[in-house]
Amino acid sequence: MFETQYNEEMEAEVRRLEAKKRAEEAGHPEWDNACASCRCRLAGTDDKFCTACRR
Repeated sequence: MFETQYNEEMEAEVRRLEAKKRAEEAGHPEWDNACASCRCRLAGTDDKFCTACRR
């Protein structure tokens, strides 16, 4: 059980760091996340693409 929780926490941290990097690359280091395609601001850190770019 501990290993599963640890893995989930590490995966969440990796997603957060990747999202922060995309925001910085988009020129907005104050944002938490940016779309990997059009570079618009995204809420949360779970998605790499905005709704428009996912279509």
